[in-house]
Amino acid sequence: MFDRITSFATLLCVWWLMAMPRCCSFSPRTHPILTLNRQDPQIRLAECRKQIVVWGAESPEEEPPIGKSTKMSLEEKMKSWEASEEEIKAATLGGVVPKSMSGDNKERSGAFDVGLYIAFPIMVITGLLFALFPFIMGNLDVDSVGPPPTWVFLFALVWNGLYEMPFVRSFFHSYQRRYFFQGVLPIRTLECRLKPTRYIGSVPFVRGGAFRDSAERPLFHQTRDAASTNLRAVSVDSPEFQNFLAEHDNIQLSYITDIEGDKAYLDRYVQTSKVLTFTKRTPTSTISIFQRRAIDADDNDLPYIFPYDHCIDFLDSNSMLVFGGDLWDKGGFDLYVSRQLLDLKRRYPHRVFWVLGNRDINKLRMMQELGMPDPNFKKPVRVPYHPGLTWFRGSGRVGDPKGELPSMDPGERLKWILGHTMGSPDAMEHRRQELAWEASFSSNTPLSEIKISDDEVVRSYQESCHPRGEMGLFLWHALLAARVGPVLFVHGSLPLTTEVMENAKNESRSLWDDLTFALPWLEKTKQGNDHQATISIEQWMDALNQFCHDNLERWRHDIAKLEKSRDELEEKGIDYYDVQTKQSAKKSIWAYRGGYGNGPPYSDLIQYGMGMTSDGKKNPTVVYNSFTPEGMPNSFLPAEKREEKTESDVAKCTREFFARSSIQLILTGHKPQGDSPSPIRVDDSSWVICADTSYSGDTIWWDGVNDERNEMGLNPTSRSNLGRGNSLSFRGEVAVSEVLISLSRNGTSLDSVKYHGKLSDGTEYESLNLLEADSLQTTLGQVAPEHMVPDTLDSPHQGRWWTKNIFSDGSQLFHAGEGFNVWNYVVMQKKGETVSPTN
Repeated sequence: MFDRITSFATLLCVWWLMAMPRCCSFSPRTHPILTLNRQDPQIRLAECRKQIVVWGAESPEEEPPIGKSTKMSLEEKMKSWEASEEEIKAATLGGVVPKSMSGDNKERSGAFDVGLYIAFPIMVITGLLFALFPFIMGNLDVDSVGPPPTWVFLFALVWNGLYEMPFVRSFFHSYQRRYFFQGVLPIRTLECRLKPTRYIGSVPFVRGGAFRDSAERPLFHQTRDAASTNLRAVSVDSPEFQNFLAEHDNIQLSYITDIEGDKAYLDRYVQTSKVLTFTKRTPTSTISIFQRRAIDADDNDLPYIFPYDHCIDFLDSNSMLVFGGDLWDKGGFDLYVSRQLLDLKRRYPHRVFWVLGNRDINKLRMMQELGMPDPNFKKPVRVPYHPGLTWFRGSGRVGDPKGELPSMDPGERLKWILGHTMGSPDAMEHRRQELAWEASFSSNTPLSEIKISDDEVVRSYQESCHPRGEMGLFLWHALLAARVGPVLFVHGSLPLTTEVMENAKNESRSLWDDLTFALPWLEKTKQGNDHQATISIEQWMDALNQFCHDNLERWRHDIAKLEKSRDELEEKGIDYYDVQTKQSAKKSIWAYRGGYGNGPPYSDLIQYGMGMTSDGKKNPTVVYNSFTPEGMPNSFLPAEKREEKTESDVAKCTREFFARSSIQLILTGHKPQGDSPSPIRVDDSSWVICADTSYSGDTIWWDGVNDERNEMGLNPTSRSNLGRGNSLSFRGEVAVSEVLISLSRNGTSLDSVKYHGKLSDGTEYESLNLLEADSLQTTLGQVAPEHMVPDTLDSPHQGRWWTKNIFSDGSQLFHAGEGFNVWNYVVMQKKGETVSPTN
């Protein structure tokens, strides 16, 4: 009898100990603050707008009174704290909360109460059965069942105690965060992880990819709410975008890349475009990121800065725009180009897309190395301690971890970050000029009278690189690989490195049999032969964008957490940077160690945007690689024109990529191509276009006139570049190019690929359709015929020329490249002469 009672008591204790903390975790709460935090984002938005000044209001009555306070009684204050019935309903599953038995609720019962009425008898009966169990267990045959082992009871007791210890719970959650979020699960599970199973809002959701604001709850209890997903960019695979394609049989797509803050170039592009135009717009005044931070709602509903009298718009309803990355750094108007694109995206979320470039991704370092903006504008700007950069180690330069560290002066720190680590030595002065220009425009003050201090420039970078700032929002709406029907957009190229191509060759397999090599953030120890999985090209593209989204979500969460810690310290009168230690800085600044898996939880995306990994190997990334690493597509020269007399690995792998996917065209930027896009014909039906024209102002025109070509009916022309002029960037003042893509059958069929604009000598041009190259019997996108271009020894680079363009007037543009030097060579046909473009 005693053994049976002991067994019963042990089981009851085990059940209680295991269930008690879980029951407490999920017990319903009706605290007014919780209700307020969980209510509908639109209600929160309306409430927040009552408390802040929404700049640009049309009438003074829309703004709350300033400096006016009203005394409230305790009863009135308590009443204002209570959530309304609509708020409760929006914050719960249809209002499933306990009802008050006073006032209007006296006569009716809510769903919560009905549930209690049903559950109560069951609970009582179950409790009585437990109470009667000792009296009836004598009639049960339990001879074959012994008492439960002691370890069961001890395990439950130890588990319950350990789980309630903060450091154990923190370790458990961080373990989940690392192995659930960073994609280092065994490779055999990758296929199910990386394939989106459904859409939440407009974002492909993968199990394990959800991320909530609170890091205190276990990750397997976390779910993504609608307010979070509404902030995300509309995926090119989303139902909304598919509906847009279904509504239009013919789609006109415009492509631009590598704007790099050049306002003049963006304006020329829109004015030249056959898809875009400028429309008049009422300027809106400034609202700080701290006011934006107080509003938890869809980005489209947030008040934002747009101090310009014109904005970009589409000419037709069937038009699209894709931007290829690298938004800032060289042109002097980073804020202008950011706001113009964001404004267009807000109005046409399903028709505007962009991919991230290396100059975009590296701005994630700003919050780490330059610090967060302080809401107190009167306080002096401060920057965090910087332990140095891993790629400067042993160089003796400023930033060498073993040598002179970066300055603690905010202005000097920003100048060092931009000039020495991001390749933008003039960006700080350009931002100073842009801030002065905006101040002059908004206040009607002469530009000469506007003075912008270093601290103001630093604060501008801190605010614009904040998750709620211009660059932060641009990053949030971006993709790594955007696919529109048979067209793929990436900033650099396919993730081809010598190492991965050699490995595939040594294993006698195609590189595309398994794309785990193109997911470099995965731990190498998880990629052994025992954990191989086949990842298709489509799954890989989904994985890239999921990786991008997850890292940016962690970035937002991490910055919000740091701001909360700073605010708590400020309330105690402690400055945030005073408690920072050198050891904590080494952990919080990714650049000190570099590589995948180091630094804050979003740092893998920073590493993915770089050309080399921390161990000195080339990074297999679509962001930094290039189809023209030496200035022209030498890898795509025919085998007989190459020294090796064989097809290059890059050409072979690129051709196989097209053969294994439904992609017909890849558009990229990143590497300058002169003053017009450069096509590469991979095979009869597959093309690559490299469209970065950021060095147009430096393009060199080569005449190479000789009697031999004149006698053949060719007329080489002598032209010259108009130069950079007053342009702040390297583009000059005249060159501009727009790539136009025509898609039919609701975006599934590629009909036309053209580009047009103006060359660096001021000549307007328009290309023929690349897809008609066969009917024209040309070498467009291939090595130029030897009889139409200067000999190798007579050429400035002493190498081959490439057929870059065939214009509508019959002239042909050939180009050669070496590093950042690009040469143009144009041949006109004499009247009445026909020239065969083949050897």
